[in-house]
Amino acid sequence: MQAESIALLLTLLVEAPLVYGTTRSWSLGRMRRLACMVLPSCFTHPLAWHAIGNFGAHDYVQGLLWVEGLVWIAEALLLQGLGRAPARAAWATSALANTASTLAGWVLV
Repeated sequence: MQAESIALLLTLLVEAPLVYGTTRSWSLGRMRRLACMVLPSCFTHPLAWHAIGNFGAHDYVQGLLWVEGLVWIAEALLLQGLGRAPARAAWATSALANTASTLAGWVLV
């Protein structure tokens, strides 16, 4: 459980500033921007953490790509709803944030 909490913290430290920067042009109030910065990751991270545990060393990269792809889709949809953002902006923000946190996780592990 401690490793999962540390991983979520790392995810938020990487993704939240990126989401904050990209949502500046979305005309959001403070609470809605905060929700966009935190809620998508808090929703998807536990699911992704447990899903990736089902893959072994022989199929880990393939599993990671599948899980991250699903996380990208889920978070883009959440950003669209929470941020009332245009689809293109939400999908690009989700892709940027998830790519950055995945790479940070790989570098640190």
